[in-house]
Amino acid sequence: MTEDARSGLQSSAERIKCPLSIFALALAVLIFSSLFGLRASWLDTLDASERHALQGSGYYPGRTQVVPLSEGLGVVGQRDKAGEDGKDAGGSGFANFDTRCKSPGVLRCVGFDSTTEISGNYGMNSGILPGAAMPSIDTEVKASGRGSLRFTVPPVSGANSSGSYFTNYSADLSQQFGEKSDFYIQWRQRFSTEFLTTQYRNGEGWKQAIIGTGDRPGHLYTSCSDLEIVIQNGYQRGFPTIYNSCSGSSSHGPYDGFQERYGPYDFKLQNARPSPYCLYSQGKSAPPTFFPPKGNCFGYFANEWMTFQVHIKTGPRVNDEFANSYVELWIAREGQRSEPVISWGPYNLTAGASSEVKRFGKIWLLPYNTGKDEKQNHPTGYVWYDELVISHDRIQDPL
Repeated sequence: MTEDARSGLQSSAERIKCPLSIFALALAVLIFSSLFGLRASWLDTLDASERHALQGSGYYPGRTQVVPLSEGLGVVGQRDKAGEDGKDAGGSGFANFDTRCKSPGVLRCVGFDSTTEISGNYGMNSGILPGAAMPSIDTEVKASGRGSLRFTVPPVSGANSSGSYFTNYSADLSQQFGEKSDFYIQWRQRFSTEFLTTQYRNGEGWKQAIIGTGDRPGHLYTSCSDLEIVIQNGYQRGFPTIYNSCSGSSSHGPYDGFQERYGPYDFKLQNARPSPYCLYSQGKSAPPTFFPPKGNCFGYFANEWMTFQVHIKTGPRVNDEFANSYVELWIAREGQRSEPVISWGPYNLTAGASSEVKRFGKIWLLPYNTGKDEKQNHPTGYVWYDELVISHDRIQDPL
């Protein structure tokens, strides 16, 4: 697990005192960038807290395609190195949804453009399940195309306030990932101000996505499975965290959080964030100091299309675990490059009993909030999803 090792520039005033020298340096950089295609800007030289301060505050606590798998899907070493270097998840720049869906290695894309894309129900390859409200297609609020998937969180609703959407990675259930596998999932997500600013009474934190066990012929798997990797607004802190497994396995229990020890008494809750880090102790102050300038957690922003990308690389199966596995999470604000948030491993992901041969192959999108008080009369909140991509290879950041 590596830290973001940006060095930053020393003060220009300390190193360049002559206006002519400044002009010459700027001209040299411009020429060098033109020749060698550098994409870095002066913003890239700042540390994370400076970037967020400049970019503004605002932290708040029919195109479904099944793409045939082609031969020679990239080089594992290249994908691993990109993740370890902490570069943006897109790797080679930005691309619109259609371009990303046509990239080599893509298994499935869902654009949430029409009701036919969510028309299935339990027992089918993909579809929606009801809660106090029902997921629906929103043709007005969308990242691209003709629609998005909208979840409504109504007042006086319990943990399953909004229902859920699910899809397997392929229509024939052939694309699943067991031991020694490597895959990526990306989606866009938007949050209403009411959703992000409401403290849901007794709630343990709403979920964003559950990456779980793929169905097998004659055997369906629910969202709570041995393998599951869950992205969640844990304890309503206002930023994503991750945990593994609904059951636990030999080396850890269920709901095992990806929290890296930091010093004798503290933990990094988003362990890929640079100094001043994202620490458990920052939640003990009043008010909490998770976000810049005192902290550096990557939080949620209201009313914009954020991008989330998860990379899962499983190791060999050892009894009931995929030993020496890795999980990474990148997040991007709308129109910006992805930043590394969590880089976890080597870690023993729960694999379930060897006799059951469970594999990753299904994703659930949902704002399920365990413990949420069904009697609380809070404002109606909304969450939208769009541009879901499942791939063997890293996925470019969206335009």
